Amino acid sequence: MVCSVFISHATKDVPLVQAVVDLIEDGLGVPEGEIFCSSLKGHGIPVGQNFVEYMRKEIAAPEVVVLLLTENYFNSNFCLSELGAAWVKGHKIFPIVVPPLNFSAIKDVLLGVQAIGLEDDISYNQLRETLNDLKLVTKSVTKWDVKRRYFFQSLPGILEKLPKLETVDPAEYANVKQNLEEAKSELLSYEDEIAQLKKRIGALEKLKDTKEVQAVRREFSGSDYVAQFDTAVKAIISLRSKIGGPEVLKFMLADYYGASYGMDVRNYPEQFEEASLVKVVRLQDRSVQWGATRAQEVRQRLAEIDRLMDEQDSYDEIAGHYADRDIPFETDNLEFWESFYGV
Repeated sequence: MVCSVFISHATKDVPLVQAVVDLIEDGLGVPEGEIFCSSLKGHGIPVGQNFVEYMRKEIAAPEVVVLLLTENYFNSNFCLSELGAAWVKGHKIFPIVVPPLNFSAIKDVLLGVQAIGLEDDISYNQLRETLNDLKLVTKSVTKWDVKRRYFFQSLPGILEKLPKLETVDPAEYANVKQNLEEAKSELLSYEDEIAQLKKRIGALEKLKDTKEVQAVRREFSGSDYVAQFDTAVKAIISLRSKIGGPEVLKFMLADYYGASYGMDVRNYPEQFEEASLVKVVRLQDRSVQWGATRAQEVRQRLAEIDRLMDEQDSYDEIAGHYADRDIPFETDNLEFWESFYGV
């Protein structure tokens, strides 16, 4: 799931980034799992994940984007991409201007946006109010005041650790500026998309019935995730009889998701004997033979369902459609298997 708070920052500014995250986490009590910060362990990108794809997923729908606007930030194409994405998506943003920059840095897509200065003590209460409105604050005002005072006492030393902006060749600067102008032009082309999204949100807010909400989502998204999900589920149910039966399918599901579940040959001998004949399982070592044709078909359908569950929009649509089923909507859960696959 996407984190509620996205910290948009330059990698070179890690000492400051760490202090701000500590302030939010320890001073306000925002849970670690609700803060995404790509440069910090425990808040960043899990091992094995594609960096760009994971970043795209996280910037898609956070509740608030905290912008640490430093010289290094505006000198980073990746940071400017995050800023552009937040603007296009219409996210709530909380800009913090870091010296030696001043409020004149608030221009282009940030023009007119209210920001606070890094050293403006009282203004940080607005950050607390913003996160409190999102039901993320769990610490008392006293704890917040103590942590905030410590943060400001530490700031001079933190700012000294930040690397200074390197000078850029004028020709390179002109090239980057041209690229930025082209990027801004491209961003403006998304205005129609933003208007459609706002229209979609307005329509959804007027509805109370879950089925109606899903119908509106399908209308504006141009896709029917529920139909894709149902097709994959029906295919698995159809394969169930071809691989031996529901108990064999349960055994394969457990193996696919890495759950501990033994082959129950004693109570279901006929199912597993048939599964052995179609080469889906091997009785000698009680294992799934994923290279078999039927097993590959099962795995392909499960991968389709997992893909739908990994995307926020499709997950919301499908989970909302089946909200009346009182089960955890988790593909590696036995209750999910029983409800959808009939195992």
